[in-house]
Formats: sequence, structure tokens, C-alpha cells
Amino acid sequence: MTTVGNYKVLKKIGEGGFGRIFQAEHILLKEKACLKQNLNADRAYVDLLQYEAKLLWKLDEYHSIPSIKDFFKLSGNSAVMVLSYIDGKTLEEIVEAKGPIHPEDACWITERLLGALYYAHCNGVIHSDVKPQNIFIEPYKRDIKLIDFGSATYKPKSDTLPVGYTPRYAAPELIQGKPPIPETDIYGAGIVLLRALGGDVLKRSFRSDTPKEITEFCQGLLRYDPSERPNWEKRNPLEELSELRLKVFGRRHSTDKDLKGGASK
Repeated sequence: MTTVGNYKVLKKIGEGGFGRIFQAEHILLKEKACLKQNLNADRAYVDLLQYEAKLLWKLDEYHSIPSIKDFFKLSGNSAVMVLSYIDGKTLEEIVEAKGPIHPEDACWITERLLGALYYAHCNGVIHSDVKPQNIFIEPYKRDIKLIDFGSATYKPKSDTLPVGYTPRYAAPELIQGKPPIPETDIYGAGIVLLRALGGDVLKRSFRSDTPKEITEFCQGLLRYDPSERPNWEKRNPLEELSELRLKVFGRRHSTDKDLKGGASK
């Protein structure tokens, strides 16, 4: 079994455009962790991973964002970032396997995501690649984890270019080469909610059985013009979603410990 620093590598659990993820165990503490290593042995990839680690270090106190435990460089243009272990599956994996998520579950997932984005934005970080594959669901904790800050920017200015994004899910301003802004991530939250509800991401269309109030809320997040989307100053989407949950489901907080399978009846 491979050992990296104080960690025993157990298995590979994922791979993206810039890095691969491993499940590991601390040799002395016997606690699980995730190791993220740059995909290619290249200095630019090491720098990118270190940049992500610095951003996560600034966001290390929020429950819906992974905690960074360590960062170290290896020989041969390789580096490893150690993160808290996430016990769950991505939203994309869940929808692919089980189909649409019950609207009440889709709403609490989106509410947790918006909370993470609010915390990141208050600390100057714009994620820029919010999508179903970057949302891990922890149903028994009633929480999510927003992962992969490799495309994030810190305090972007008017001339800041996007670091990276996924065209299928990207806000229009990113595709146009404009600077990422908080409303960019709010658009991503709309994409996540749409996918959770079983909607068509390419057409930005909803299932016919989606409650009208949820459809209208999600459409607001997905406005083409970012100035027409909710933001933290003029129309707080967290507050709007809380009110929506009370109106549609009769409560602001649900108590079911499992994600409900399939679409609403």
C-alpha cells in the first residue's frame, strides 16, 4: 500500500481535469482523509493545486466546504493537498442512479449550497464552477460539500479573466470572457437545483410536475443578465428560499434523514 507523508493511500475515488482524488487514512490517528494530487507532473499544475489550497485555507471554518488538513510537495513536480473526508456521493451520481430528487430535498441541498457560496463570497472567493459534479451530498449529516476550487478567483477585478469553467453549466458572462462575480455562482446554484429536480440542463427546462413556486425561484437564479439575478444585497436568495420552503412544504426545515427517491407525487 502506498504511503504519502503520514497517510496510507487506500484507493482512488475520483479524477478531474487538474487532479486525482484518493481515499486515505492517517497512519497514527487512523482517521480517513482525501488526498488530491495534481494530475500531470508539471509545475503549472503544482501551482494550481497550491492556489486552490490557499483559497480553501481562507474558507476553513464553514461546514459545507471541505477543510484543508495539510499541503506538501513531492519530488518530480507533484504536490498533495489533504482534505477532510467526505462520506457521500455527488449530486450528479445520485440523480444518474435514482432519477429526480424530491423537491423538498432539492431545496435543502440548494439552501446549503447557497450558504457555502455566501460564506465564500464574504471572504472574497468566487467559485466559478458550481455544478452537480462538484456537490457532494451527506444525507445523514443533512449537509453538502462544495468541492473543487481549482477554477476559483480571489477578489476578482474588472479585468480579471475566468480561470476555468465547464461550458455546459457556465453562466453566460463566463462564456463571454467577463470577470466572475457572485451572481456567477448564484447562476450555478440554479443549475444545481434544476439538475436535482430532473430538469433538462441544456434546454434549461423543468419537469411538468415541479412545483410552480420552485420553478419560478430557479428561473430567477438562471437569468441571462446577472443584474436580474438575486444577490446578497438586493434580493437574498437564501431568505427567498427559506420563505419558499415554508410556503410550499409548510416548514422551513425538513427532518427526514434520507434523500427521498424519485420525483414528487
